[in-house]
Amino acid sequence: IAFASLYSIPALAGAQGLGVIGGLTYGSVPNTNTSGVGTVKANNGFAIGLAAETGGVIGFGINGLYAQRGFTSSISGLSQKLSYIDVPVYLKLAIPNPSVTPFAFVGPQGSFELNCDGGGGACPSGRAKLTYAGVVGAGLKFGVLGGLSLQGRYVYSLTNLNYGTVSNTNNYQARSFMLLAGIGF
Repeated sequence: IAFASLYSIPALAGAQGLGVIGGLTYGSVPNTNTSGVGTVKANNGFAIGLAAETGGVIGFGINGLYAQRGFTSSISGLSQKLSYIDVPVYLKLAIPNPSVTPFAFVGPQGSFELNCDGGGGACPSGRAKLTYAGVVGAGLKFGVLGGLSLQGRYVYSLTNLNYGTVSNTNNYQARSFMLLAGIGF
């Protein structure tokens, strides 16, 4: 039985593909307890990078995305504009079709901080430079258009970034929605 299961994996996975993916990121500030820091709102930005996936009904994927996150405060010097390299690794389920293939995916993500702009002030020292998140998403791949895909994904941070400027509980876990388009080659 184990041999039969291992033998069926390549048939389920199908062809492998590489592509470019990019789009918009929409952040959220999940903690509303922001006394002493003025009005806080999440930063929106963009994401761009490379994608590798296996095809078929069940597949796997990995992305390397430059992504922007953070928050802006109405009080000068308390903002945090962050740039990351996100690396999600996910299980993908699809309903293959020659023209339009719907798909959904879920998995973990590691994010490596590249830059922190304190908006006129210094970013807090001692915060995590490597953060972890869960990713869930869905989309459509259009086979008749040369591998064009559209997807939405939600990134739910699992790492407490300990930004004392965001809440009295020193808790900030980034959340973002990404609307991405991709093209395979």
